[in-house]
Amino acid sequence: MKQFFLSAIIFMFFLSFASAQVKTALKEENRTCSKGSQPALVLNIPNTSADKVRDTWESFIKSYKGKTDYNKKDKEVFTDDALIKEMSENTVDIIARIDETEKGSELTVWFNLGVTFLSQKEFSKQFDVARKLLEKFSDKLSADLLEELLKEQEKILKKLQADYKDIEKEEEKRKKDILDYKETIRKMEENIKKADEDIKLKIAEKAKKKTEVDEQTKKVTEVENDIKKSQK
Repeated sequence: MKQFFLSAIIFMFFLSFASAQVKTALKEENRTCSKGSQPALVLNIPNTSADKVRDTWESFIKSYKGKTDYNKKDKEVFTDDALIKEMSENTVDIIARIDETEKGSELTVWFNLGVTFLSQKEFSKQFDVARKLLEKFSDKLSADLLEELLKEQEKILKKLQADYKDIEKEEEKRKKDILDYKETIRKMEENIKKADEDIKLKIAEKAKKKTEVDEQTKKVTEVENDIKKSQK
């Protein structure tokens, strides 16, 4: 029973594990940001909230040493002077915007190389670096989601294990109750048997005592009669 219980939990976890894999779709489009209409990389991320994507992006982009701030007015995450050596010897400014979609969220990223914005047509090698950077981000997002999922599943497992132990304790208690009840029944049966034997003895004693009472009654009657005769 316990083995089946744990197997079911593991099976549920792997079903959730599969659903937590982020299958992103990357494309290049001209999108409008605070710097105007510029070429950008657009990442469609299904089944993931914009808040989660933004939190993960801000954590991820820190590894590139730039200063990151969120602009509430433009709803953009701006990273100033990021170091992406494979992309440029100079620092790169990165603008990211995360929007909610019907199926999840969309991450749009602009790479400002200083003179111009990154595009596949003009900077094919650098564009490949940006693509790999976003693929790396996608992997981190999947890893973060799986870590959250693991914590959730561990919490569920802990609760189920506690419930399981409670059931085991209740089962043991009921087994003890049954033994106690059986012992009580055994003692009651002994008491019934003894009472039955006592009743048989009392019946015999009662019959004997009845005979004595009858004999004594007869004697009393005889004495009374003798008294009556003597008074005539």
